[in-house]
Amino acid sequence: MSAKRTKYNQRSGALQEAMPAPGRPAAPEALAQTNRAAAPGLAVSSLAEGGGPVRAERSRSLGRPSGIIRGGLFTTIEEGSRAIVTEKGGQMSIVDGPARLWTGGRRIRPMEQHTAHPGEFLVVRHRDGRQEHHAGPASLWFDPRVHARIEKEEALQVSAEEAVVVYAEEDDPAAPGAARRVSRRIARGPATFVPRAGEWLHTFSWHGTVNGRKVPSALVFQKLWLLPDQMYHDVAEVRTVDDAVITVRLMIFFHLVDIDQLLASSHDPIGDFVNAATSDVVDFARRHSFDAFKASSDQLNALATYPQLTARAAQCGYRIQNVVYRGYGAPPALQAMHQKATESRTRLQLEKATEQQAQELEDLKQERAHRRAAREREAMAEDFSAKAALRRRSLEERSHEQAAERAHAAAEDQRQQEHLRALGALGVDLTALLTAGRADRVIELRGAGAGHVHVGDGG
Repeated sequence: MSAKRTKYNQRSGALQEAMPAPGRPAAPEALAQTNRAAAPGLAVSSLAEGGGPVRAERSRSLGRPSGIIRGGLFTTIEEGSRAIVTEKGGQMSIVDGPARLWTGGRRIRPMEQHTAHPGEFLVVRHRDGRQEHHAGPASLWFDPRVHARIEKEEALQVSAEEAVVVYAEEDDPAAPGAARRVSRRIARGPATFVPRAGEWLHTFSWHGTVNGRKVPSALVFQKLWLLPDQMYHDVAEVRTVDDAVITVRLMIFFHLVDIDQLLASSHDPIGDFVNAATSDVVDFARRHSFDAFKASSDQLNALATYPQLTARAAQCGYRIQNVVYRGYGAPPALQAMHQKATESRTRLQLEKATEQQAQELEDLKQERAHRRAAREREAMAEDFSAKAALRRRSLEERSHEQAAERAHAAAEDQRQQEHLRALGALGVDLTALLTAGRADRVIELRGAGAGHVHVGDGG
């Protein structure tokens, strides 16, 4: 396995516009100064027993003393250190400190200790071609007889709702001696991923946003983002049926639901989304004029307007949750014309609204006047009806009184007539009786002969 396979990208697969920009690495000059300050080469100390200068060697890779003190004919190995001793015949042996060795004819070299803390691991490459990984905390001394190289690498931190695609190269038990096969598995977080020997991660290279534009391979990562995500996409130079060129701005919400389907059907789903959404918007715009596009732009918020986008996302293992239409942009000339038309239309709408409100006010006044007149007529009619009813009752009462009076008078006349008939039957002179006491003057003439009688007013 090459060293590149164990150097992991800690970025997750969220879109670039939804992530903070990664920090820049320190300049090589600054790193060199830091290393020189932390790991100076040789330090001169006191004299050894043999009278020569004593030098404490330091390990440049670890930035600490090697634990080997050379002085004249003897070499001291400090406690906690280890050295490899090469004899004149080439035999090698390992000596642990504390120890004091005679140097004559020997080559004594300090052994380098490699340490991995939690969140790190050691990549051990053996001289026979084998490779081992030791997850931290771990410590290992480099033995040139066995090891070809020992490197410390950072483990990959996989958070919740993240996943990595792991490939492993291994022997095929069904065909011994044949070519090694490669298997694939998906490791989900939360976890600290330390690969086994022969394993490496899939590196994704997708479209990302650079200066407001989607650029291929701008987003390189190894951890897939399993939470719902979103991206901005501007469909530029969309032409309507009346040759108006506009830019349609969208915001697409999506969610990864099937990693295996993603690996089997797409190497760049963001690029697929961009192309499919562009195709759907172009198809929508070519069926509308500029004014019709503005009038029906609310349809761009419906998923039914994006059949190619939803279908391609389903093929890639994604689900499109929503598409938001964020407006459109137009060239300056068209935008100025549209702005002028909008101002004119707004002014006319305001005038129309003002006139409509004035007319509605007049209608309200007229309606209220009609209502008041109707109420007055109703009140007058009710008053007239009340008076007519009173008059009818008065007339009816008078009619009843007159009828009663006539009936009483008739009864009185009938009684009087019967009385007079009774008197007449008794021989009473009815004329004398009826005229007696009623005339101012009574003249009675009696006689048998004819003659003339003159009666004067005074006599």
